[in-house]
Amino acid sequence: MASAAGGPREGLDGTAKFVLGAGALFAAYLILVPLGMLLVTAFRGPADALPFEPQARWTFDHVRTFYSDPVLYSRIIPDTLVFAAGTVVLTFSTAFLLAWLVERTDLPGRGTWFSLIIVPLLVPSPVLAVAWIFLAGPNAGWINVALRGLFGLEGEGPIDIFSMPGLIVCQALATTPFVFLLLTATLRSMNPSFEEASATAGASPLTTFRKVTLPVLLPGILAPLILVLLITLEQFDLPLMIGLPAKIVVFSYRILFDLNPPDGLPNYGGAAAVALPFLAIGLLLLFAYNRLIRRAESFVTVTGKAYRQRRLPLGRWRVPALVFAGLYVAAAAVLPALVLLWTSVFGYAPPSLGALEKASLDAYRTLFAEPNFWTGLGNTFLVAGLSALIVTAVGGLLGWIIVRTRFRGRHVLDFLSFMSVGIPSVIAGLAVMMVYLSVPIGIYGTVWILVLAYSYRIAVTTRIARAGLMQIHRELEEASAASGARWLATQRRVVVPLLMPALASGFIFLFIVGVREFTIALVLFSQDNVVLSVVLWKLFQNGQAAPSAALASIIILLVLPIVVVARRVLVPRNLAE
Repeated sequence: MASAAGGPREGLDGTAKFVLGAGALFAAYLILVPLGMLLVTAFRGPADALPFEPQARWTFDHVRTFYSDPVLYSRIIPDTLVFAAGTVVLTFSTAFLLAWLVERTDLPGRGTWFSLIIVPLLVPSPVLAVAWIFLAGPNAGWINVALRGLFGLEGEGPIDIFSMPGLIVCQALATTPFVFLLLTATLRSMNPSFEEASATAGASPLTTFRKVTLPVLLPGILAPLILVLLITLEQFDLPLMIGLPAKIVVFSYRILFDLNPPDGLPNYGGAAAVALPFLAIGLLLLFAYNRLIRRAESFVTVTGKAYRQRRLPLGRWRVPALVFAGLYVAAAAVLPALVLLWTSVFGYAPPSLGALEKASLDAYRTLFAEPNFWTGLGNTFLVAGLSALIVTAVGGLLGWIIVRTRFRGRHVLDFLSFMSVGIPSVIAGLAVMMVYLSVPIGIYGTVWILVLAYSYRIAVTTRIARAGLMQIHRELEEASAASGARWLATQRRVVVPLLMPALASGFIFLFIVGVREFTIALVLFSQDNVVLSVVLWKLFQNGQAAPSAALASIIILLVLPIVVVARRVLVPRNLAE
């Protein structure tokens, strides 16, 4: 009997059909049900009613109100466009230069630089925001105090982090590591023979880069460019903590404003109406990204013939290159960690001999006496671990369906999983909120709603599982089936052990994302499901500088072991050696 996918000749047994079907249905539930509820909510009113309450009716009022709001055109759209454009330009230029130095030059200590550059990727954004506010706050920020003392300046500043330039710089520092990872992979996959041929023909390095390197890399460069635009548009953490005091209003914050108005009841329909164009833009960008990724694959220059990367000698540019990399690492990782640790022990004052006498662990004692800290600590690891496990399992099942079967809907499942990348966190949180407010199954306000909300990001493990399964020849499964093993036994004894390194890397990445998550946790916040990033936000919002710095320092210490694991997973062998 021919297999459904050219796989084991016996085809899929009942257990296989049940497991695979359940995985596909659960994936659809995680993504489509919340999005469907979001669409329904946008067109049900009045504003203070849930979609399926008796008084609710179909209406265009929410959409009409949103598009007729003058603030949309005078503040929200301009602020969002300026924020996105500035962040994308600064992020991409910084990430590309760092990736080029690490992958294509003889920069000393490339493996160490790689590890240091990706550190901000592992730290929750609220932690970085608190640190940068302590560093560049207009009144008592360390950098401003130092500059005023050095140049004899009066008043505030001269740097004001609570401004559009300040927000753009901070967001770029936080986003650069992600784009850096994508660009290093692109640069690493390019066969240097084309550049060598150009150099042999007498072309200068600049001419070779402009006429040879850039055209070959263009698809692989444009794809991360679109992805960073998508990521920037959905940002919520830094616009809330840094942008809001500067009266910068972006799309994502407007959604939270409708859910938590200063007076009156939450406007669920209004928030859903704001989310619709935001979601549409995200999916369009995602579609363009997917097309470019496919195009980039046709430009891959890696062949079966072995080659070594051609590393350009930096020469007299070595010192400027080291200074540039050092400035980024200092601004994005080292200084934030130092200012948080100092503030947690010595208080919110720049370093001085007098400040040393004020050393105290009172901030940590205050923090440890706070019940929300211990609740948040347990919830953070529980939610991050369980959601990563769920997504890894579901993504693995979807990957098997896409690669190993001829199921007609497998391409729909592939698109569905990839679509999860285009759903901003604030919209995912809102959509999940609407589902479990309307469906009385008793998980709203518990950690389980966070587990389900975090678990919509199935694109990562689906793609990883697909790539891993394509390297495992189906003959191994056919041999197992021919020996009498059923499908489940074959997967458990043959496929999963071979696929485990890939799945483990996906689990680690998703666990990191879960630990970092702030937006979904804040949208779905209750006293019972609080996580560390929300506890940090609440402390900082209440003006408790030292306890918030203490918590941020603890979060960094908790992340350090993850950095060690991530280095083994993420750092390429040619840099780790």
